Amino acid sequence: MVKFFRGAWLFIKNIYLNAERAAIGPALSKTGDLYEQAKIKLLFDYIFFYCCALMPVALLAMITMNEVNLILIPFIAVMLLICLVLLRKGVSAKLVGGLTSYTTLLMPILSSFFNNQDITAKYACIWFMSILLCYITVNLTAALSATAFLVAYLSLVAWLKLEGITLYVSPGFSKAFQYISNPFLVGVYVLFLLRSLGTYYKSIIAIEKKKTLQQQQQQLSIINQQLTKQFLLVKGFSRSGQSAYVNGELELLEACFSEIEKQCGIAINYLNESTDQ
Repeated sequence: MVKFFRGAWLFIKNIYLNAERAAIGPALSKTGDLYEQAKIKLLFDYIFFYCCALMPVALLAMITMNEVNLILIPFIAVMLLICLVLLRKGVSAKLVGGLTSYTTLLMPILSSFFNNQDITAKYACIWFMSILLCYITVNLTAALSATAFLVAYLSLVAWLKLEGITLYVSPGFSKAFQYISNPFLVGVYVLFLLRSLGTYYKSIIAIEKKKTLQQQQQQLSIINQQLTKQFLLVKGFSRSGQSAYVNGELELLEACFSEIEKQCGIAINYLNESTDQ
C-alpha cells in the first residue's frame, strides 16, 4: 500500500513538473526579475491546482446532474488554459493574473446565483482566493474592485432572500447536496490554497535570503578592497621607514610611523563601521 501511494505521488509529481516546464519555462527564462518569476510560478500553481480542484466539483455536478455547473466548469477550464497559453507566450503576470482572478471570481458567482444564491463556505473560499490572487499579481486597486463587485453581489443576494424572491434554481441543487458538498469542497479548496500560496511565500522568502546573501557578498568585497588598499599603503610606508632608518633620516622615519598608525586607524574604523551596518 505504501509503495502504491508513493508511486501515485511520484506520478502526479512528474505530471506537475513536466506541465510546469512546458507552460512557464519560456516565460521564466525571459525575465530576470525574481519577483516576477515568483508571480509566474504562483499563477501556474493556482491554475494547475484549480483545474485539479475542478475535477471533484465536476464529478459532483455529474452525479447530481447540476446543469449550471456542468456548463460553467468546462468554460472555466478553457479560460484557465487560455491564461496558461498567455503566460507561456510571455504576457505579463499582471495581465494574466487579472484575467485568472476575475475568471475564478465571476464564474463561481454565476454558479452561486443559479444554485439558489448559495453563498456558503465552498463559494466563500474560492472568492477569497481569487481576490487574494488579484492583490498579489495585479495591485490593490484591482483587488478592491473585485471586492466591491463581490460585496455588491452579496448585497443583491441579501435583498433577494429578505424579499423572498425565488429565481431559477439548477435542478441538481438541493439542501442535501449543499450540506454534503460543503465540507468536502471546503477541504479541497483549503488544500489548494495552502499549496498555491504556501509555495509562493516560500519563493518570496527564498528570494529575500538570496538578496541578503548577495548584499553580504558585495559588502565583503568592498571591505576586502578597502583593506587591501590600506595594507598596501602600510607596506609602502613600512619600506620607506626601513630605508629612512638605515640612512639615519629620523624625521622621515617618524613621518612613516605616523602614516602607518593613521592608515591602521582608518582600517580599524572601516571594520567597525562595517560591523555596525
